[in-house]
This record gives sequence, structure tokens and C-alpha cells, in this order.
Amino acid sequence: MKIKAGTTSTTLLKVVKNPFSSHLPAGTHVYGMSVQGTLYAPNALARTLVPETAEECKEGGKGPVCFVIGAMASGHIDLNDHPYIEKLVSVSEYPLSGAAAISRILGGIENHWGII
Repeated sequence: MKIKAGTTSTTLLKVVKNPFSSHLPAGTHVYGMSVQGTLYAPNALARTLVPETAEECKEGGKGPVCFVIGAMASGHIDLNDHPYIEKLVSVSEYPLSGAAAISRILGGIENHWGII
């Protein structure tokens, strides 16, 4: 299934078959977002988990990162259901919507990379 732009044939979203981890680059670290995870300030999360540069990934430092965000009405991500997740992390001590969690994560990464 694909979602395409209305005026062009550009693909905006493509649903991939499970397991999704087969679509990630080798060495990718997968973290699950959950209010039950280890609490980080967004900037500290980025400094701790996200590589500074692409070269850092190539040199054997921190690898690429993937965040699994459970945008569901109720419940949470469970490590038993998702064995590819290395660790559960959180950017708030309160439950957040998927949009709010993504905003906090990307804000921390932008600060970490010096994007204004």
C-alpha cells in the first residue's frame, strides 16, 4: 500500500512488510518510546543515543537510531511483543501523544546537531 501526493506521482508513505527491522541499515539501534522507559530530557536523549555525525556511524561509534513510537489510544509498547527493541526510553513522566513525543525527540536532535 502506498500513499502518493495529490498532484504528482511522488510516494509519500509506503507500508512495508514485517519484520520492519529487515528494512533498517545494519547496526541500527532500536529504542521504544514509553512512559515506563528510562526518563531523559530531550537534549540528553539526543546526546546519549544519537550520533553526532554520519562519520561517527561509519567509524564504529554510535550507529543509526530508530525510535518506535506507539501512537495508540491506550496501552503501551511491551518488550515481549517487540524483541528488536533494545531499551525503552521516555521524554516525559506523563503519557504523550505520538505527535508530542516526536516533537520532543526531534527538538532534542535539532539542538544536538546545531540546527536552528
